[in-house]
Amino acid sequence: MDPDRPVTASSSDRGAVVLAPKKNRRQRFSRVANAAATIEGFDQDTDITFALTLGQFSLLDLIEATLDITGPADVVIATWSVGFYDLAAAERFRDLGKLRSCRFVMDSSAKRGQATGADVASVFGADAIRTTRTHAKFALIENDAWHVVIQSSMNLNLNERSEQFSMTDCAQTAQFVRTIVDELWCELPAGPTSDRTTPKLPGMAAVEPRFGFEVAPASVVTMGVNRGAD
Repeated sequence: MDPDRPVTASSSDRGAVVLAPKKNRRQRFSRVANAAATIEGFDQDTDITFALTLGQFSLLDLIEATLDITGPADVVIATWSVGFYDLAAAERFRDLGKLRSCRFVMDSSAKRGQATGADVASVFGADAIRTTRTHAKFALIENDAWHVVIQSSMNLNLNERSEQFSMTDCAQTAQFVRTIVDELWCELPAGPTSDRTTPKLPGMAAVEPRFGFEVAPASVVTMGVNRGAD
């Protein structure tokens, strides 16, 4: 999968470049407002490109506010840590039908006072979680009408300090994120592990490094030999 190529039927079938529709862009500073008030106005034509909070709500609060807009959806949550309260809240969302499915990508290290991968697996099942060495925080919320991607500094627990996030409804970005998650599900074992290696994601096309110099062909390198003396 080419990370820079628009993922649309027309581009994959005919090689055409399809430009994303122009969207409204909003920025928010939220001092005390809850998640729902902070993202008010977010819709399929309006992105929140940057929002700053003072830590008054968590990533799960943001996901819940988004689900109130999208309706029931399949959700992926990537987080470094999970609070026990947030795990219980996610279970409640599932039981209320807000979550059609839920997958978790978690860091594999133990955190004091936080839920473990085993705790998450006990609620959602072993195949709903992959643990690895990660610090990424994002959420993917999808149903037939919505493809929301949230990028955030927040974990899945309340952390009363400044946090930032952005969110968009974009099928192309959602497919890219979904492909990463699917690759993790293929590469990593189900359930909690103590593995501290980073995932390889062999099925993902990666950006190649670009060097600031060129290597000349070996045939033209004289390495101090004075050809004029021959």
